[in-house]
Amino acid sequence: MNSYLTLTNVRRPIMQGLVGIAALSLVISGCAGGTKLAHNAKGSVYLEEVTDWSFEASHPAVIDQLTITKIVKGLYSNDGQSGSSRMSAGGGKPMRIFSDEDAEFLSPLLAQGLSKAKPEQLVGFRVSSSAGSGSEPTTGSIYVQKGSIYLTIGKGAKPTGFTPESAARTEPAPAYAAGGALGAMAMIIDYHALAKAPMPAAMPIAKATPITPIAPMMAAAPTKAQTVSGSAGQETGQGDLMAQKLSELDKAKEALAKKDTEITMLRKESEWMKRELRERNEEMKAIKSTQVSAKPAPKKKPAQATQIRKSTSADIQ
Repeated sequence: MNSYLTLTNVRRPIMQGLVGIAALSLVISGCAGGTKLAHNAKGSVYLEEVTDWSFEASHPAVIDQLTITKIVKGLYSNDGQSGSSRMSAGGGKPMRIFSDEDAEFLSPLLAQGLSKAKPEQLVGFRVSSSAGSGSEPTTGSIYVQKGSIYLTIGKGAKPTGFTPESAARTEPAPAYAAGGALGAMAMIIDYHALAKAPMPAAMPIAKATPITPIAPMMAAAPTKAQTVSGSAGQETGQGDLMAQKLSELDKAKEALAKKDTEITMLRKESEWMKRELRERNEEMKAIKSTQVSAKPAPKKKPAQATQIRKSTSADIQ
């Protein structure tokens, strides 16, 4: 009996440790961003596992890209200030959150992500807006649950409406959908009804308005002395520049004259060498012709002379 209790007491901390390790691995995998579907300068789209065990999405879900494009283009905001660096230029008028370029980047990747996601995963995204320089990236998530698409913006412009209005409603977003952002709202969209609706009309895009320094209203008029000194300084500067240009031109002329002299000398040396070669060639020809004309007649061999004498003596006899 004692041995059984001892074994049970030993197994209990081991099992607790294994459960803790498993939970820790789930948290780490959920925080690591999951499987990336795309990552470039424009942004990234990835699958992220939700560690909240109560979450269960209707994944994988096959939704056509055109419907996803309507969702991305249908989000708008009419706040005076939409995001930390986005300024509404229309004074409260509806402003689209994503531009056409953003929609072109996000739509195919979001559709691909929903078709690959598991029930415990959602599709996260991060996109750098093309609305203007200085705008912060927009982050968020999208998933399908109970016949609707849940789209949440965690960082960036906050959606306050959707086009068409009859196809969507809003509710507070859970922390896992907003990336931990507080006060985020989820746009719940009936994508079956949206598939039959036309593409949302074009709207202006919220963009950052660069802050330019304001010039002082009253500027002191330049005095006559300042005007004269300024013009004199300008003339002096122009005179110095002209003198520098003339000096450079004189140097260039001197260099050209020196090159012409060198070329003339080289031509004279070349003509002299050619003349020397011709004279030497003529001398060599004259020496060869003299040697040929002074060459003596070949002497007869002794045997031939003896034969000639013998033949002469025989003829006399």
